[in-house]
Amino acid sequence: MSRNASLLVELAQRRLPESVGFKARNLRRLCDYGFRIPPTQVCTWEAHARYLNNDLTLIDQILHELAVRLDPECAYAVRSSADVEDSLPHTFAGQFKSVLEVRGVSGILQAMWSIWSSTHSPSLTAYMERFLPGRGAPRMAVILQNMVPPVISGVAFSKNPLTGLDEIIVEAVPGPGTTLVQEGVTP
Repeated sequence: MSRNASLLVELAQRRLPESVGFKARNLRRLCDYGFRIPPTQVCTWEAHARYLNNDLTLIDQILHELAVRLDPECAYAVRSSADVEDSLPHTFAGQFKSVLEVRGVSGILQAMWSIWSSTHSPSLTAYMERFLPGRGAPRMAVILQNMVPPVISGVAFSKNPLTGLDEIIVEAVPGPGTTLVQEGVTP
């Protein structure tokens, strides 16, 4: 990808590149089935690769693209969309950071940095060694969604996370889902 190519992709566009990650592709699938999804942009994992390579031109490009595409009055949910999460064999639930109620271009950029840095956390390293031994670090795209005030949030598993059986398990909590997946509140 050229450095001049856009790093932000609208989830609603007709063809999504692979570099938006599994979570973004799954959100798009929900849209295709008629579910309402908040307006969503995705920063592709090419930006993450440039971040890892200390590409200083990345900051100016992302700041410009965010300023052009996002509403400065809106709050955003900034979420991970790695090439390993939300796939059939592995969810990676709670392994990557999500940041809610983010406002302003600089706040969004800081949230993106936080998500990118979560690709090197000790808990993720242990998880990957257990479930994907020998696989390199994940490629990380970042989802930017207009924030919807959460009433109830949760996680649905298509396999029981404790037994591995093919049964659907839903864990839910009042309010934001971060209390469930990042703070460990019992559902």
